[in-house]
Amino acid sequence: MKINKSILILIVVVVSQFKSFAQEQFDSSDLYFEEAKKDIAEQNFTRAAKMSWRGLQLAPDDLDLKVLLGKSNIELGRYDTARYVLKQVYERRRKDIDVLKYLVNIEHTTKRYSDAICFLNELLEITPYSRGFWRRKILIYKEMGNFEEAERALKRLYQIYPDDTEIQNDYNYIMLNDGNNAIAEKNYDDANEIYKTVIDNDPTNKDAYIGVIRNEMLKGNPEYALQFTNRALLELKFDQELIEKKIGLLEDLGRHEEAIAFIKNGTDVPIDRFPQIHAKTLPYLMQQSASFNEYNDPYEINKKLLEQNGNSESQNYVISKAMGKGFDGDAEYFLKKGIKRSPNNKKLQVQLMELYRPIKDRERFEKEVISLHEKYPNDTDISYNYNLIMYNRAKTYVENRQFDLALEIYEDLVSSPDFTKEAEQQIFGIYLELGQYDEATDQVDKLIGLEPDNPDHLLRKSSLYAKMDLYEDALNITRGLEQSNPLSEKYPRIYVGQTVEYARYLMKIQRYEKALEVIEDGLTRQNDNKDLLNLAINASSAIPDYPTGINYNRSALSFYPNNKNFKIKLSSLLAQNKQYDEAIAVLDSLETVYKYDRKIKNSLAEVLWYRARNNEDEGNIDEALADYHLSDSLNPAEKYSLQRMVNLYIIQKPNDEALEIINEKIKKYPNDNFLKYKKGLVFELMKEYDSAYYYQQFREISDPFEKQKWNEALETLKAAKLKNKLAATYTQANSDSLAFSTSLASIAYNYRYDEKNTFGAAVNYAARRSGVGVQAGLNYSRIFNPKLYADVGVLFGSQFFPKFVLYGNAYKGLDNGYEAQAGIRYLYLQNDISFFQLNLGASKTWEDVWLNAKVSLMRDNAFTYFNFATQTRINVNAKGDYVSFIASFGSAPFNDQLPEGAAAFLDFSNVLVGAGYGHNISPRTMLLVNGSWINFKSPITDSNSLLFINQYNLAVSIITKF
Repeated sequence: MKINKSILILIVVVVSQFKSFAQEQFDSSDLYFEEAKKDIAEQNFTRAAKMSWRGLQLAPDDLDLKVLLGKSNIELGRYDTARYVLKQVYERRRKDIDVLKYLVNIEHTTKRYSDAICFLNELLEITPYSRGFWRRKILIYKEMGNFEEAERALKRLYQIYPDDTEIQNDYNYIMLNDGNNAIAEKNYDDANEIYKTVIDNDPTNKDAYIGVIRNEMLKGNPEYALQFTNRALLELKFDQELIEKKIGLLEDLGRHEEAIAFIKNGTDVPIDRFPQIHAKTLPYLMQQSASFNEYNDPYEINKKLLEQNGNSESQNYVISKAMGKGFDGDAEYFLKKGIKRSPNNKKLQVQLMELYRPIKDRERFEKEVISLHEKYPNDTDISYNYNLIMYNRAKTYVENRQFDLALEIYEDLVSSPDFTKEAEQQIFGIYLELGQYDEATDQVDKLIGLEPDNPDHLLRKSSLYAKMDLYEDALNITRGLEQSNPLSEKYPRIYVGQTVEYARYLMKIQRYEKALEVIEDGLTRQNDNKDLLNLAINASSAIPDYPTGINYNRSALSFYPNNKNFKIKLSSLLAQNKQYDEAIAVLDSLETVYKYDRKIKNSLAEVLWYRARNNEDEGNIDEALADYHLSDSLNPAEKYSLQRMVNLYIIQKPNDEALEIINEKIKKYPNDNFLKYKKGLVFELMKEYDSAYYYQQFREISDPFEKQKWNEALETLKAAKLKNKLAATYTQANSDSLAFSTSLASIAYNYRYDEKNTFGAAVNYAARRSGVGVQAGLNYSRIFNPKLYADVGVLFGSQFFPKFVLYGNAYKGLDNGYEAQAGIRYLYLQNDISFFQLNLGASKTWEDVWLNAKVSLMRDNAFTYFNFATQTRINVNAKGDYVSFIASFGSAPFNDQLPEGAAAFLDFSNVLVGAGYGHNISPRTMLLVNGSWINFKSPITDSNSLLFINQYNLAVSIITKF
């Protein structure tokens, strides 16, 4: 019956639990989340864990539910489960502060200290100034027994919160321990610096004062110890220990009366506060003072005894007291006297050596040690001091770059166990400094063999590889050290430094893409490294990849928002990426802060130069010129804007406008030879050769060959300004018909009266089987302005030539190297027929090419004739030699070789093709050779018989100026 009752109870419990489970079933993971969150708030962690777990069955990747599940398991003490769940969240949300704090708590509680430190370091990367996280880190290090790291973390925390009293007390405590350790290691000066730092932080820190006093006593400076005791009493006026210290020091110094006066003075040692001092110490001092005065100073008495009879007890007493009280003169005197008396007394020699320790007299100390070492080479202490002297002497040799002397010493010290490692390290350093990398490699391997577990030797090898430009090997070693020491901040810092060096090396050899890879690697460890960011910007610009460089630049400014150089670089990159308005905006923001900064003005000038050049490329000439003007005004020291602006004016603007701007700039820069040279070019374009020659002499050329070529060009220009020109031509015209075979000789003279007016005369002589003919005439040309000039002339002739020719031509220069031509000509022939001729033409000049096209219309009393001709000249060398080509067709002939005999060949059809070559024998003299072929119809026997005739013309001309 009892069993049946138990079964009934079990059934009831199961049913109730099933009912409860049924009631807690939800269709949404969000509802489970809300339930779990509520349970945690009510501290019902068991149910919270259950709700979180059920919610995860519906949404396995819900990180918020996993956080609640982890939190619940922490509270329930299920740390392994909590760690497993929370690490899943951590892998997805590495910057989640709550998850990191939970993981720190788990690892700290389960004593997995290294993992706890790792998570704390991540928390401190997110919140670097969190006082609580730093203190937690210090606590964990202490529990690990790693007091060195705990101390380092505490010092860092003190730098962040120097005014926090609790942190300051902890900091002072560890500093005092450092001071005590320094004294124990006999680093007295270091100890004093530490104690004084504590006192500066806390002027009332008694332990620091006591440390300084004790330190000075150990150094044998009781007087300085007394001075610091007095300073301590200014802050801690009635401190009994300090008062007793002062009294004791005065007693040791034999200043009993001063000690008595100090006690009796009721202000410094009140009787009501220090009754024992007045009751016991004061009578004792008075008795000691009386004894001292009665018996005199024992030290002085023993000195007298020692001088009189060399008493050994007195000698020991005097030397010991003199060295203890710092009476160096007495100690040296009696030690030397004793050694003279007993030359083999090792004790006295060692005492003299100690007296001369470097803190007092380094030179004499070393002399005594060397002397003792020669006498007692097997004495351990003396050998140690001797080796120490040699070690320091070798270091001095290294500082003075006397490496051979240093190496000799270090190689001897290698055999001394106390100096083996240090000597091997120094030998490595010398090889490294000398660039003997093979020897340095062997040496660092030897160091690694001596101490395989010492990471510093691997670091030395890494540095050596970097010196050898084997950066990949260097980084591999440092990366390995980084991975094996995950808690150390040292190796990531060194790794980043090596990536900086590697990137600079790659930039130097212009491997910019590889440099960017290395820089990215370094930035993953230290994304705010200024050097890496700067190199990334430079490498991107050099590739060039301006958008990438801009991104790096913006990243740099996110860390250093007020960095002027980064802003200037950004403006330059934006300008090169044609984002001119943004570039100018960046510089404008800087200029509000640095109103008179020359570098900013220069950068703005550079941006404007980029924009001007872009406008120039796009044909926006006026906008380009405006930017060049502004750029030049901002940075007149650089001439790049000025030069492009002047060149653009010469190419794109009228000559007078270009000359005006150049004159304006010459007033501003009167010694600028570039401007003077360009002024000469404009004068050449204006055909004012005297001025052109004068100003073009200012051109600066450093290359001797180029200078020679330029001198030849100047000679040509010099020849262009000569006023007289004489030309002689001989032409031989042969044809299928003797009637048209002619020899023609011409001579022409021109005189340039001034820069605008030129006068000339010509005589032509033609000879055929049927007779000879002569033609003579005058001509005149005038330059009205740089773009307009004209010529007129009149000719009179006998047979073969027209009786009378009158002509005039006008030439108008246009923009971009174009020129228009119009002319009219009247011819009166020997057969009394008159012709009127109209010429219309246009030409275009490039750098070395001239092209001309011309249409001629002729009219007599019955017919109208036409001709179309095209000519070109192409320069073939720097001397100005050229080849020429000509072609024409029409019902009127075109022949430059027989210009005034044209009317003799009138017909309805003719074609001309010709070529020539002009050779400058000198800048003043040119030889021309022209040849042409004409095909035309003409009557041979009577007016009704028309046949095609071929005529071949060859002309040779020589033209000279004087």
